[in-house]
Amino acid sequence: MDVTDPRALALNWINHKDKMMLVASDENFFQRYILALLAFEFSNLGWISDVKSDGNECNWLGVVCDQDGHVIKLMLDDSGLDGTMPPEIGSLGYLQILTMSGNSLFETLPYELGNLKNMSELYLDGNKFTGPLPSEIGNLERLTALDLSGNDLTGTLPLELGALNKLTKLSFESNQISGTLPSELGNMIELTALMLSGNRFSGTLPPDLGHLSKLVEVDLRNNQLRGILPSELGNLSNLTQLKLSYNAFTGRLPSDLGNLKMLSILDTTKNMFTGSLPSELGHVNKLTELRLDMNEFTGNLPSELGNLNMMTDLMISVNGFNGTLPTEMGNLEELLTISCNGNVFSGTLPTELGRLKKLDTFYLFSNKFDGSIPSELGHLTSLTSFSIYSNQLTGTLPSWIGDFTELRELDVSGNGFAGTLPSELGLLKGLTLFRIDKNEFTGTLPSWIGDLRDLSL
Repeated sequence: MDVTDPRALALNWINHKDKMMLVASDENFFQRYILALLAFEFSNLGWISDVKSDGNECNWLGVVCDQDGHVIKLMLDDSGLDGTMPPEIGSLGYLQILTMSGNSLFETLPYELGNLKNMSELYLDGNKFTGPLPSEIGNLERLTALDLSGNDLTGTLPLELGALNKLTKLSFESNQISGTLPSELGNMIELTALMLSGNRFSGTLPPDLGHLSKLVEVDLRNNQLRGILPSELGNLSNLTQLKLSYNAFTGRLPSDLGNLKMLSILDTTKNMFTGSLPSELGHVNKLTELRLDMNEFTGNLPSELGNLNMMTDLMISVNGFNGTLPTEMGNLEELLTISCNGNVFSGTLPTELGRLKKLDTFYLFSNKFDGSIPSELGHLTSLTSFSIYSNQLTGTLPSWIGDFTELRELDVSGNGFAGTLPSELGLLKGLTLFRIDKNEFTGTLPSWIGDLRDLSL
């Protein structure tokens, strides 16, 4: 063995330099050897120098032992560790919690981790691990939390993970794992968080996910998943967040999603969903964020959306929605953002929208709205962005827009507005974007425009 190898250094230290003077027959000899190996693999731990003042490894920084002196926790988050994980760590048979998040550990995960039968929490997120996930992880039947997010893992998810039926958190976010999601995930009946975003998963969602009735959060964003959503997702009665954006899902949203009474965030941005929205979404009365941008939805917005009076963000841009905006949208008095741009909405703007007094961002551009701007919208004095360009709106630009003192962006270009610009617009000192081109305004450009220092015309 190379005398500079951490194993050789650890063995030499424990046999010749360690003040504890253990021999191989001592119960804690091998445990101490493994920790010494870690100390030589990761010299910045400082454990070996600590021995000069205290020989008991249970007092080393980040090490926790039980009353019998067995190591049960290694808490080494953000410790500047740079190197490989020694497979010998799999021989710490009493270990229950291993956290090494936020380091620079690299190469593959040792399959010997599967020997840690008492392990309940394994946090190795924020490192540089590569290669596939060892199937032996499926042996950790007491595991409740597994977080390997933020690495460079590849390969597929081992079917053996399905044996982890005590797991509550599974996070592999921001890796390069591919293949389909195994149906065996449906055996993790205690799971509350399934976090798989930022990988290369493909194929369809297994209906077996509908067995995970304790799920609170599902994050599958930024993968290559496709096909229709299984109706069994409607069984996830405790779900609060369902994030599916940037995949290739198709078909209609299942009406069963209306059963998700606890859901607060539904995000299907940048998929290929089609058809009209199920009216049953109006039953999800805890919904705060509905993000459906960049799909192929069509039809009218269901009036039942007006029941969602906790909604703060309604994002449905770049679809094929048509018809008029339902007057019931005026019931959504907690709304901060409406993004309806890039659809085929038509008709006049409902006067009921004037009740949305908390509204900050109002995007209606690139539709076919007509008629004048209703005076009731003058109540929206919290607006910072008001963009209605590329419609068929007519009439004059109302003077009450000057009351929108928080306004930063005002774009009314590409409509049929006429008359002169109201002088009250000069009160909007914070405007950074102001566009009025492609209308039928008359008169000269007002002098107050020169007072708007950060303006982009």
